[in-house]
Amino acid sequence: FPPSSVGETGRTGAPGRREVGHGALAEKALRYALPDAKAFPYTIRVESLITESCGSSSMASVCGGCLALLDAGVPLTTSVAGVAMGVLLDDVDDPVVLTDILGIEDALGGMDFKVAGSREGISAFQLDVKEMGVKAVTLEKALAQARDARLHVLDEMASRGVSEAQPLSSSVPKTKTLNVEPGKIGKIIGKGGETIRGLIADFELANVNVDDTGLVMITGSELDKMDACAAKIVELTSQEDRGGGRKERKVYDGPMPEIGSVHPSEVVSIKTFGAFVSFGDAFPGLEGLCHISELAPDRVRNIESFLKEGQKFDVKVLAVTDDGKLKLSRKAAMADKAEASR
Repeated sequence: FPPSSVGETGRTGAPGRREVGHGALAEKALRYALPDAKAFPYTIRVESLITESCGSSSMASVCGGCLALLDAGVPLTTSVAGVAMGVLLDDVDDPVVLTDILGIEDALGGMDFKVAGSREGISAFQLDVKEMGVKAVTLEKALAQARDARLHVLDEMASRGVSEAQPLSSSVPKTKTLNVEPGKIGKIIGKGGETIRGLIADFELANVNVDDTGLVMITGSELDKMDACAAKIVELTSQEDRGGGRKERKVYDGPMPEIGSVHPSEVVSIKTFGAFVSFGDAFPGLEGLCHISELAPDRVRNIESFLKEGQKFDVKVLAVTDDGKLKLSRKAAMADKAEASR
């Protein structure tokens, strides 16, 4: 809301109290119509610049913001508009309710009542009452007139041909989401991230992201290639294991190493989060996990290049869980050995 919008001069800079308050009102009005984040996983920014004002700039921002969102391709659940209502209280028993008040009517009148919403109802409102106050019957009349005005504005907005979301620009990255079983996330990522990097390269995508819940988000510029990638992911996660993955370990029922003891070990399998090691003849059949954070004093960025299957090193037993799983540390074993050599 620059000073020039009302024919004045002054400084322009960071948003002031007025801009923050009016912006919050317009945001609340529009937020009601925004799509669910899963259906439209984009960050949305709406900016309204008032070039001329002799009425409610916040309600103009609601109307203009709605049209801008639709034009940008945001699939709003409904169109939203707003209008400011006023009142003249010369005759208290029968006040004159004004629709879409001008600046002077706001300044000299007894009420500034901003009402925004859709055809179905109100999504946001703000009431500013002057010194004399208003009666409930006046508010009822104002709400009825505000509804009529809002429907008229919505009709005018629809007549401009932007009543539904337009196609997203070709320069905007598209997204596609699907869900897989969390236990099959590893099939999408692959050994050392090989599979997921291959999907991105083969289908010319911007990114493929998988979270812990199994939600897969595919980002790219061509929908047909994104659909093909999604089909490939479904194929990967629907395949039954045929011995290619890590074999299920037998339940170990022998003696357990003492907490704090150090033992020689051999790497039997490598995962992105650490290495599983065995203890040889000392504890036949026993395996434990040495987490990637416990492999070395410094951060291990690529475990595949740091370790190889069959590699041998000492590990220290940090803990034994209630279900018999070992927490091991190569880093602690190295520190103990360095301390002993001093």
